[in-house]
Amino acid sequence: MVKHSAKPVSGRVWKQKKEKRFSALGNDTSIKTSFEKRMVLKKQKQNIKDLAAQIQEEKSLKEALKRKRQEENKTRRAENERKCEVTQKITNTKKLKKIKKKNLRTVETR
Repeated sequence: MVKHSAKPVSGRVWKQKKEKRFSALGNDTSIKTSFEKRMVLKKQKQNIKDLAAQIQEEKSLKEALKRKRQEENKTRRAENERKCEVTQKITNTKKLKKIKKKNLRTVETR
């Protein structure tokens, strides 16, 4: 539908007429950075990556040491508990048959 006035057919006067497609708008080839600038940025990026990797490695090493120390403490505590236990040696094994089943659960063999 063609109207002869300058006003759009849709009535939306605030809209402007498109001169190019949207896909063609951002294709400016004149905004390229120089090779030297790209290389400087690449080097900076690589330095940041190396630093991040180093920090991550230090963190994982600390965690591994902490885990190892915790395991050592756990085994040491278990040994100390076993040392200070009061035990009673059962020489007559026939007594085990007379013991109630609840009490038999507490009996450990070593």
